Amino acid sequence: MGVTIPHPEALTTFGISVRAFLEACTGLEELDLLAPSRCRGWLRLDVVTHVVVGWEELLGGFATPTSATATVDAATYWRAYAQGRRGTDPVLTLMDQRRHTDAYRRPAGAVEKLRDLGHRTLTAADALREGRHLFQGHVLTSGDLLASWAVENVVHHLDLLVGVSAPTAPLRLARATVESLLDEPLPDGWDDVTATLVATGRVPVPAGQGHLADRLPVLG
Repeated sequence: MGVTIPHPEALTTFGISVRAFLEACTGLEELDLLAPSRCRGWLRLDVVTHVVVGWEELLGGFATPTSATATVDAATYWRAYAQGRRGTDPVLTLMDQRRHTDAYRRPAGAVEKLRDLGHRTLTAADALREGRHLFQGHVLTSGDLLASWAVENVVHHLDLLVGVSAPTAPLRLARATVESLLDEPLPDGWDDVTATLVATGRVPVPAGQGHLADRLPVLG
C-alpha cells in the first residue's frame, strides 16, 4: 500500500510546513537555540542546520526532472530511506551533524541561512512543474517529493520543542504516511502529534498497543 499525493495538494502542504518551521525557528533567541531538542544528542541548532542541508538537497531534486518511472511514492520513500541507512553508526552520524553545526560562528547565522534558503525553496516549489524528479537515488513524482518533505519538516518542527504549534495539514499527512507503511490505521485515541512522535521514535509506543510496539518506529 502506498500514498501518492497530487501535486497541488502536496505543494500547499509543503508550503505550510516550511513557513511554520521558519516561524518556529526565527522566534528563538540564540541561547534558546543551544537548548536540547527532542532528538537525542541534538541541540535545537542541530535541527536547524540539519534542515538547511536537507532543503539544499531538495533544491537539487527540484532541478533534476526525469522521464523515468517513479520508484517510490510519498510513503515507500521512507522505507527505502531506512533501508539505505541500515548499518549506519548512529554515533558517527551524530558527530558528523555536530561538526556541521559547529561551522556556524553564532546560532543567528544558521537561522539567517535557514530563512534565506526557506524563501528560495518556497519560490522554487511554486515554480515546480508537475512531473517526476530524481532524489537521493530514487524517482518520485513532484507531488510525492513535496509531500515527503512536508512530513520531514513537520517532524523537525516537533523536534524544536517550541510554543509554535505544528501545522495541521502536514501532521495529517504524516499520520497517513505511517498508516500506509503499517498497512493499518493507528489507534483512534492517538492525535496526529502523538502519532507522528511515536512513528518517529521520539516517544515510546504507549502501553497496551501490543503488536504496534514491534512495528514502530517507521519514519526516520
